[in-house]
Amino acid sequence: MSDGTPARPSISGSIPAGWYPDPAGSAGKRWWDGSVWTANMQEPEAAPAPPSFGNYTPANLRPAAPLPTVERGIAYTRASWWIAGSPFWVVVPQVSVVEIFNSLAPLPVPTLVLAIILLTTVAWGILLALAFSDRKGLFEGGNDSAASPWWTLLTPLAYLIARARSVQLYAIGGWASVVWWCLAAILTPGVSVLAVFAVYGLVAN
Repeated sequence: MSDGTPARPSISGSIPAGWYPDPAGSAGKRWWDGSVWTANMQEPEAAPAPPSFGNYTPANLRPAAPLPTVERGIAYTRASWWIAGSPFWVVVPQVSVVEIFNSLAPLPVPTLVLAIILLTTVAWGILLALAFSDRKGLFEGGNDSAASPWWTLLTPLAYLIARARSVQLYAIGGWASVVWWCLAAILTPGVSVLAVFAVYGLVAN
């Protein structure tokens, strides 16, 4: 037929007249008058609107938020490596200074404790300044977020772990500084002993 209808009905004439799926394969429905298909077509019904839940949107209907792109930022800064090596430059100098003064003139216990507290406070202030510098470097390097520098007050390791979890959203890496801090912490006692022997050697000479 010139209008595109099938030449013959595809269903028996015993079927009552009505709208049925188009035997020609279109998405709409065609009118069956009880004996033949007619040229009358019915457009497919529009999909129902998604249900409304007030301010709540079902998870399958929410727009997907783009995830941060890996390699958009940086994983390390110079300050982060100084923090990772802090067991060396915090503990070893303290042990060396205390041993030097103790070798030259034995210090009273209160003075010794006060000196250790003072050195530790200075070291913590330097660590905190490095953490703020590291955070600034990460933002300048393209990272959209960074760990709070105040994690350093717990321990440098706590800051490095929180930092690595944030960094991995924007760059590959971030955990090497954690591993390096752990290695430094393991090696620090041995290095401190060597420093003590070196101090005694210098004083003896």
